[in-house]
Amino acid sequence: MGQGVSSTAQPPVAFTKADALWSTDVSPGHSSPVVWGDKIFLTCIENGKLDCRAYDRATGKLLWTRPVAAEKIEGTHAFSNAAAPTPAADAERVIFHFGSYGLLAFTHDGKALWDKKLPAQVSRGGYGTGTSPILCNDLVVLACDTDQGGSRLLAFKRASGEVAWETPRPLFTAGWSTPVLWTRRGLTEILLLGSKKLTAYDPAKGKESWSLPGFTLETACSPAFEDDRLFVCAAGIGGRSSQKFDSSGWKQLLPFDANQDGKIQFDEIPENFHLIIRAELPEGHPGRELPFNTREMVKGMDEDKDGALSEQEWNKAMQGFENTDVPVVMALRSGVVEKAEDRIVWKYGRGIPEIPSPLACRGKLYLVRDGGVLQCLDASSGTVVYQERLGAAGGYAASPVAAQDRIYFASQAGIITVIDGRSDTLKVLAQNSLDEKITATPALVEKAIYIRTDKHLFAFADK
Repeated sequence: MGQGVSSTAQPPVAFTKADALWSTDVSPGHSSPVVWGDKIFLTCIENGKLDCRAYDRATGKLLWTRPVAAEKIEGTHAFSNAAAPTPAADAERVIFHFGSYGLLAFTHDGKALWDKKLPAQVSRGGYGTGTSPILCNDLVVLACDTDQGGSRLLAFKRASGEVAWETPRPLFTAGWSTPVLWTRRGLTEILLLGSKKLTAYDPAKGKESWSLPGFTLETACSPAFEDDRLFVCAAGIGGRSSQKFDSSGWKQLLPFDANQDGKIQFDEIPENFHLIIRAELPEGHPGRELPFNTREMVKGMDEDKDGALSEQEWNKAMQGFENTDVPVVMALRSGVVEKAEDRIVWKYGRGIPEIPSPLACRGKLYLVRDGGVLQCLDASSGTVVYQERLGAAGGYAASPVAAQDRIYFASQAGIITVIDGRSDTLKVLAQNSLDEKITATPALVEKAIYIRTDKHLFAFADK
């Protein structure tokens, strides 16, 4: 469930806007399209108002929209918005989640079934809610981790919205990872990656089964799995993809050393200066620069209290971050183990994605990060099969998806790169430009691919 690999879909490889079966205007939102039967469900926000929507799968026609009576719209990072979580659907209902409201359940025809108001997630960075609900047995499961205290994992009865169980997560701060279900040998567990730790829960009562530390403070990716192997990754704070900080931060400050004494006086740093932390993102992208005041940040690094920052003080502060927040991807084994660390099959710590989840397919693990940097690892050993640039630069928020031994990567700039998943070298089969921003993960169903951009919902299929 939620692994991004379809064993039945046969989507097209190459396509352009002109090839679309249909396209329809959509309001902003980051939720991915959810397909069930003849309908597509997603969420939107426009002019400060939230709504749930259903579209006709054959034509793209808007079938119904239901406004959400949120008392206050949660704040989000400029990159995101308040319609980020993806809905969950079964044969009888579709369940929507908004951080500004909670959960709402409707029939496929838009009849209200139940709703459950929940407190908004609070995070230090004000990023907003990102985690989506998942379905497990007769339950709806939702992660509610927050920096305000009271983090918890919740399960609601699908039919009524009644709380089935609630498991406190007292040591967890805000997170954006969606839980996944891991089933093998008849055993199903709910896996949730949170701040510093991966935790497994029993779906029946929400009791913790096991946990594994060693992850970073802020997590957004969801775990992936194939057979008896589980793959979990988390980037560092600020999107850091590898353990070591590069030296660009100090180099960005050096031009402000007016007296050439090798130190940066605090008043030499302009009030409106922001450090670039994701150079691979284009200018103007809201995630490219550090969102808070650089002058105030470096004041906290002034160990000798001389009113200036030296390179040594900068490097020591960066080393502190490196030692406490290490980006990593781990491969884990299932089954009973004596110690938590015995689950670890291998670790790898370079080029870790910040938002896109890993994709496990046919014995390989795919990791894509900003800049269009793709790593293909051998799933059994963690050995790098290849590391290449896809040729579509900029940011990546959508997770990769796969069908027919083909892997699809959607960049924020609107380029969908399709590669051959059978090859041990990067083999690009097509690059399809929609020239519209993409943050939502595409859906692969039967012979079609459904892609949500910032302006439209597209359907493509081989004719």
